[in-house]
Amino acid sequence: MRRSRIGLLCGAAVIVVAGGLPPTAAAAQPTPTPTPPETTSSAPAGHDMLSGVLHGEGLVQTTKGPIRVAMQRGEATKLTPTSLTVLSTDGYSRTWTLTNNVRVYDKRHTLQPGALKAGAQVAVAGTAPVAAGATPTAPAQFTAKWILVQST
Repeated sequence: MRRSRIGLLCGAAVIVVAGGLPPTAAAAQPTPTPTPPETTSSAPAGHDMLSGVLHGEGLVQTTKGPIRVAMQRGEATKLTPTSLTVLSTDGYSRTWTLTNNVRVYDKRHTLQPGALKAGAQVAVAGTAPVAAGATPTAPAQFTAKWILVQST
């Protein structure tokens, strides 16, 4: 139950950080005006809505207090048994902590964490605890919860 709740919260936070919610979900508009969707690819609208997101993080309030959530897409540049460093195309780099319960997927197939290789294109999502009295902008060490290998 706890893992699924954190998973839902991570997903919701990633969507909010990515700006994936329509404006009417954030605030009611008295007279909504439809706007044509902007498409930069031949993919149908709504297909892989996070495809352009490189990295982001946010706070999610839970019954046990706030949890920091983050996601990053990029190249796995360094891999150890306990950490994964990812470099996004804009030059942003983050080192993620790996634990025994990290989930690794490739095209809907579950992989062992040892199957990860440096140079792979990945999308990582995870959490970090928020210490009591800590400011939301304080640096945090994130623990990877899910890793999606983006193989061709």
